[in-house]
Amino acid sequence: MKTRGMRIFFILCTVIVILLTNGSTSLAKPQNGYHPQGLFNLQFVMNLSWGNETQEPISPGETRKVNLTVVTYTIFRSLYGRMLLHLLEGSSFPIQLSIEDKPDWCIAWIIPENITGVIIPHEAFNQNLLLFIHLNDDAPSNYTSGLVKIRCIIEDKKGPFNIFTLVKGYEQNYTMEFTAGP
Repeated sequence: MKTRGMRIFFILCTVIVILLTNGSTSLAKPQNGYHPQGLFNLQFVMNLSWGNETQEPISPGETRKVNLTVVTYTIFRSLYGRMLLHLLEGSSFPIQLSIEDKPDWCIAWIIPENITGVIIPHEAFNQNLLLFIHLNDDAPSNYTSGLVKIRCIIEDKKGPFNIFTLVKGYEQNYTMEFTAGP
């Protein structure tokens, strides 16, 4: 009986050591382009796409509606990450979108700015949103190019007591071009 108990204790200690040494434990700030995957090598990934509603010029005083699609999924890079991903199936995470920059002669807003994603192993989660671009009456009407910069953020998904990062977050900027015309 003591031998069996010692064997179980040894196996549990080994599993704990493997889990703690599997991911990066460095607290240094990562370089640009490098996204650490947290303790379990899980990370959110996101893509933002839109239709061709901005191909035609927008006239001063006009409000243009643009359909946006947010696609998120969770990637794993280890066996432990795969197991945890299945345990987290169906749990939610917040997605925040905001307008970072735009020309002074227009107003842009997203509806809704905050949405809730759902973790679905081996599948993407899709959500449709609306972006509105309104040109002021004093906007140029000589086919001037305008840019709307959209920032998308998924925060880290933390474990119990917010001690460990279970799924590493994601942050990306997207730039949409439009033309102000007559």
